[in-house]
Parts: sequence; C-alpha cells; structure tokens
Amino acid sequence: MFDKICIKNKESDSYKLDVGFVIDTMLFYGKVVLLIHKEELIILLKFLGEDLLRELIKTGRLELRFRENIIGSMIFPNGRYNIDTFSSPDVTIDSILYQSHREIINNSSKNQKFTNEFSGIIEPYSYPASVRESIISDFSNEHLLKRALPVYINSIVPEFILPEKIEIEIIKEAGFGPYDAYSLESNIDLDELNRVHKESRPEIDYDIDYSGFLLSVGESKGDIHIASELESEIVTSELYSKFIALEVEDLIKQRTKSEDELKLFATYVLEGCTSLGLAYMNGIISGKDLLKILDKSDKFRDWLKNISEDKNLLGEYYKAVMKEDFSDKLPTKTARFVIFEGIGIALDLLGAGGIGTVTATATGLAAADNFLLDKIINRGWKPNQFIDKSLKPKIKI
Repeated sequence: MFDKICIKNKESDSYKLDVGFVIDTMLFYGKVVLLIHKEELIILLKFLGEDLLRELIKTGRLELRFRENIIGSMIFPNGRYNIDTFSSPDVTIDSILYQSHREIINNSSKNQKFTNEFSGIIEPYSYPASVRESIISDFSNEHLLKRALPVYINSIVPEFILPEKIEIEIIKEAGFGPYDAYSLESNIDLDELNRVHKESRPEIDYDIDYSGFLLSVGESKGDIHIASELESEIVTSELYSKFIALEVEDLIKQRTKSEDELKLFATYVLEGCTSLGLAYMNGIISGKDLLKILDKSDKFRDWLKNISEDKNLLGEYYKAVMKEDFSDKLPTKTARFVIFEGIGIALDLLGAGGIGTVTATATGLAAADNFLLDKIINRGWKPNQFIDKSLKPKIKI
C-alpha cells in the first residue's frame, strides 16, 4: 500500500499542475512519478526551484517522465472523428528543458547547463501503438459506450436531461487522407444539449460534439496503460477516473462471469474428472498427451470464442450438443450407400447410362470417399466431440 503513484493530471485553481498536491503525495508514497511537458516543468521550477527539484529526483522521492506523445482527437467533415497519438519530431527532452529553464532564467549558458544535467535524470514516456489499437477496440464495445456517454454528458452539462435509455453506435466510415474515420450515432439531441449548455453558461462560444467524448474514452484507456506499465496508482482528471472505473468494472464483471461459467461447466459437463492442469501436474497425463489435447482443442476454442457475452456457456454447450444436423439424420452404416445412390441417380439424369452406373460410379469414387464423405458427414461438428472423445478419457478420476 502507498508504494508508488503516477500523477498525470492534477490541476490547481490557477495552474496546470498542483505542486502542493505533489508535495502532499510525497509524504505518503514511496515514489511519486510525474508526467510532464513544458508547462508542468515551468511550474515545478517556479515553485520548487532548480536545487530542490534536483534533490527530490536524486533521492528517488520524485521521478519525472517527459511525455513524448499525447492522445488527441481529430475532427473531419460530415461528423467524422478519430483518436490517435501525436508527437512532434522537433520537440525533444533537451529542447523542452532549455525552453522551460529560459522562462525562469534568461541566460543561455545557465539554460544549457541545466539542460545537460537534467536530461540525464529525466526519463521519457511514450504511448505505444497498442494503446491506440486498444482505444479503437473500445469503439465496438456498445455496453461500455452506453454507460460512458451519460457520464461524459453529466460532467459537462449536468442540467441536460438524458433519454431514459441511451442508444449509441460508432461506425467506421471512409478514411480521410491517411487516417481512418468514424462516425458516432446516438439518440442524444445535440442541438438541445448545446442550447442547455449555452443557457447555463452564457460565456460559452463553442458547440459540443462527440470529439470530446471519444477523447475521454482514449485518455482513460491511456491512463490504464500508464498505471499498468509503471505498476502504480494513477492520479488523473475526475472524468477520466470515472471512465477508468467503468472499464475496470467491466473487466472484473467479465472475468467473474467467465469464472462462474467455467465452474458450472466443470461441475456438470466434466463431472468425475480432474482439471487438465492438475492431470498434468499429478502425472496423470504426460507432456506429449498435453500437447495432443491442446492441439485437438483448437476447434473447441474457436467455438467458445463465438459465444456472445450475453449467453451462458453451459446453455450454449447443451444447445449445440442437442442440435440435429445432417449426420444425425443418417444411419451410419447406410450413409455412404445413400450418398452414392444419390450420386449415381444424378449421373443417370445427366445421361450416364442408367441406374447400373451407380456401382461403377461408387467404385470410381471409392478412393476418395473416405475424405469427401467424412467431410460432408462431419460438417456438423459439435463441442462434445472434443470433450467426450479427446478430453474426458484422459482426465477421468
């Protein structure tokens, strides 16, 4: 507890960085990581001074991370948007250190000396490409979006009355130049939202669109990544914190649901069996057996992947097992005869010379029939084929 914390966004009444909060946090946490750019660095130098800042960094109480890129939103014509990470090749740690120090002391030699020293004790921080990919994946998570949009609107226009049920969909549109573009459709009346916003805040001279909402989705995803990568708690804006809570709550609910589903599956479908892991650990199966079972389970995993989140595993399993298909309707011993008979009749109709050609046709196809017919008959694969034939016999106790 209170081991490490990262401060990404904590503003005071007058400044972009609340230095008092940073100092208070250092009292309780073993290490405080501060994400900074030019504005934050100027504030630190202004309130802490160069010497105290250096001492806090060198003693390990404060760790500064220079932000090499940021998450931003793009607005395209016709109500299209995108979220991406942005950086400038001309902006480096050295250039920002020099410029920031020059805001405090206008002396080039001292500015350069500060730059040379602090560039060695300040680490860079950059969002990887995977963060953007994760943000885009959230665009298809309607459950999360339906919960997040009301939180966003209530935070910026609390006076606005939301629909009883939120509907929202993000659609990928034709790209704009090198960028992908997305449109957002919902049952929120944006005209009414902006009317209420300007009525409650007459000084407002801009219209609300969905870019701010998508940026909030992106920033909160970025904050989750920061906390995970730095293995720390994170301080961010109140709105982003609410979005993080929604996303983490979704993850926890999803994992809890998955655990419950797997327990039920083991109780009712794998009754009288140990788990695959315990079977290996206890020497019931060998490493070679384990690899074979895992290879044979690929089709089963593909089936699992296609079960939608609102379904339950046990119910879908029994539904798939009980489903009647083509192979179920044919007696196994007569299946090939019926199919070949059909092939022969079809050939006869095409002028192959009468029903007597059935035998010849069947003989001609005999070499390939095992492959072709097994493929036809087994098209109706069921998950119990793997469970009953490959898994259970190996892990029964």
